[in-house]
Amino acid sequence: MLRSLQHLLCFSFSQIPSNGIDTTLNGTSNNVIRIIPIRKTVLKAGIPDPRTRELAGPRGVSPVVPFSIDTNSTCTTAYNSDAETTVSFSSGTSYSPSSYPEAPIKPPTTPFENDGTPYVPILQADGTLRPPQISFGGYGSFGGRFVPESIVGFLHELTSFFEVTVSDPSFWTEYATFQRPQPTPLQIASKLTALADGAAIWLKREDQNEYGSHKTRNILGQLLLARRMGRIEIVTDCASAKHGNFTAAMCARLGLRCVIVMGADDALAQEEGVLKMKKLGAKVLTARTPSGMGSLRAAITEALRYSVCNYETAYYLMGGPVGPNPLPTLTRTFQALLGEEVAVQLQGLVGRQPDAVVTAVGSGSSAVGLFRPFLQDTATRLVGVEAAQAAPLAEGELGVLHGARTLMLQNDDGQLLDSHSISPDMNLSTVGPEVAYWKSIGRIEISTATDADALDGFETLQHHEGIMPGLDSSHAVGKAIDLAKQLGRGKNLVLVVTGCDGINMRGLLDV
Repeated sequence: MLRSLQHLLCFSFSQIPSNGIDTTLNGTSNNVIRIIPIRKTVLKAGIPDPRTRELAGPRGVSPVVPFSIDTNSTCTTAYNSDAETTVSFSSGTSYSPSSYPEAPIKPPTTPFENDGTPYVPILQADGTLRPPQISFGGYGSFGGRFVPESIVGFLHELTSFFEVTVSDPSFWTEYATFQRPQPTPLQIASKLTALADGAAIWLKREDQNEYGSHKTRNILGQLLLARRMGRIEIVTDCASAKHGNFTAAMCARLGLRCVIVMGADDALAQEEGVLKMKKLGAKVLTARTPSGMGSLRAAITEALRYSVCNYETAYYLMGGPVGPNPLPTLTRTFQALLGEEVAVQLQGLVGRQPDAVVTAVGSGSSAVGLFRPFLQDTATRLVGVEAAQAAPLAEGELGVLHGARTLMLQNDDGQLLDSHSISPDMNLSTVGPEVAYWKSIGRIEISTATDADALDGFETLQHHEGIMPGLDSSHAVGKAIDLAKQLGRGKNLVLVVTGCDGINMRGLLDV
């Protein structure tokens, strides 16, 4: 049975000599899991976990707990030969995604709903790290675990191992030896502040990380976790080559094999970055969706498939806070150090916490890191900016994709829609379940920016502050300036700045 399942899920490889990339995962019927084309088929499933409790979902949508689906829920599927199949949930009655009643959106001043446990940071004021309080909640009716039965055991093992490991002080001692000696700078953007004539704009300089990636905290933490588990191979999805380069470099230092899956279009646009990954010892695979898109969505799908086929030896390092439980929890635990650094740094600089924090939102890595330490402090506004044509928080509907229930761009039949963004990291039709939950309760504010807005943001930071930012964070520059004007003088705003992408800049400026 297991062999049959692996035969069904595993993709085949074919060499392509023309573009220099190792392997292509073509979007053919051999590589894509299809659901039998029968409409209104009722499916019921449940994988209970004793540590979880039922959480109320949005109005009109059935409750979902991590690891299980309420037995009163129905799962309707629709089939399209040229699209990935998503699954949408309703309570008792079949709804198309467009007919879901909207979840009540609360004003941003509403206190964050939680279990009453105060947030305890990992990073202390003196710069030391302490084991965190582990929580697998905070997703409301989002999240869950919708995966092949063959890897459920591994996910349970990972959950237990993670809980024990991050509670061990020796793990954080080891983490500190590989982490950069100082947090990335938090610096005042004096010219941007003058331009806004309002709140002080502070830049969290994630571009100063190795290779300019804002995901280094999560990548490092999970690689150390994988090594302690005895895993010898790391597989990860990648959009911007800067994340793949950091992962490949750290795998080389830790003696781990590295497999990086990129969308075919992203890989072709970043050939130098791909070559650098390969020189660092990584094996690079490329992927496309059935509709032909070679973006992050295809990379996540094929990286998940690779991990299913090699679950006994491979560790899936999810690039963002997406995927089945506990993968989003792992990501948010390590990425929260980003927001914790901001809190400690601004407290030391001005003696107070920020009035607003702003970041671009693709899959949600920066958002879960920056926002989480401030969730319970409603005096701090949490502002995310999506790409206008890849905005599941602003325009998405409920569904299940990549092993979790979240918001995604889909048509009336529940088929995933293609997305577009000038930034590889922002070009995704879905978002992490925790960020989706925060949006559903009104704790975070979401806006969108076009490609032209992103290029304007890129040039604004370049001309006013002498910084070459990533195209993802460039989406949020205009919003940060507008928000600073709105907040007024005497307030403080923090904007995350990522490293410049290895994409042909002349071509971008001609767009």
